[in-house]
Amino acid sequence: MFCCVVLLQFACSSGHDDVLSRSEMKSFLTDLHLLEGVFSSDVTISEDEKVFYYHALFQKHGISKAQFDSSLVYYTRNPKVFERIYAGVNKNLEVLRAEVEAGKYTPILPDSIRLKPLEINIWNRDTAFTYPDDSTKNHSGFSLENSSLLTKDIYNFSFRMRVLPHDSVKSGYTTFRIHYADGNVDSLWHAVKNDSVLRRYKFRFKASRNIKIDSLSGVFYASPTRQDNISFVVDSILLLRKYKPALQDSLRMKLDTIPLINQTVDSIKTEDSIPPIKSVSAIKKEALKKRI
Repeated sequence: MFCCVVLLQFACSSGHDDVLSRSEMKSFLTDLHLLEGVFSSDVTISEDEKVFYYHALFQKHGISKAQFDSSLVYYTRNPKVFERIYAGVNKNLEVLRAEVEAGKYTPILPDSIRLKPLEINIWNRDTAFTYPDDSTKNHSGFSLENSSLLTKDIYNFSFRMRVLPHDSVKSGYTTFRIHYADGNVDSLWHAVKNDSVLRRYKFRFKASRNIKIDSLSGVFYASPTRQDNISFVVDSILLLRKYKPALQDSLRMKLDTIPLINQTVDSIKTEDSIPPIKSVSAIKKEALKKRI
């Protein structure tokens, strides 16, 4: 019926060989099955360690090896009783399985840990290039698609850039955008000085719309007019996504549905630390959209 070969490794303890009651036998066999389930899993446990755990199991139930052996012999000679004991063992294991699947033993973490934000770098391209002389023919603009992007994300986009002396742009700018599945685009703009000084540019942008995000895009350096000669060097490109992993599933389930008729709206958002260009006229904006 039931036999545990490893238990034979124990030296028989001295003492009175009392037979365990049915409830004691059921409780011990339940824990024994759980222990052997761990041993049969992918966890690597040496034979010496197994012996230690078996000893600990006997100590937990306050019995000896001799008591268990005597009880095992007694109940195997009474098949109907032993069958009822094992029915109870199986029931205990099924109840435990249901509790585990229901998450009863999943630790409840405090919000300070459970809701701790994670910040990862999602920039997957070269972190430095020269435009337009780079042999890799990098463009001043970029677009990144990532299916994990979600509302409430915070994007910290930064890079260092130096406009080269032969550049002729008089009112250059850099921009960063969030593209949503319904066609809306939120943007941040920042002026770029043409003085050959290496500067660090930073954008901090929160995805505020409750719509699926299609992509992120931006322009490192551009001019409102096509006649300008653009030339610059960029390095230390970093695009960090800050989000709360514990909230991703709930946020995804609560996303607004995309309307049947899409309308594209390019709304320019600003932050105190990143002032936008305010002097760009409507004519320049139209020319900019054609170029980008």
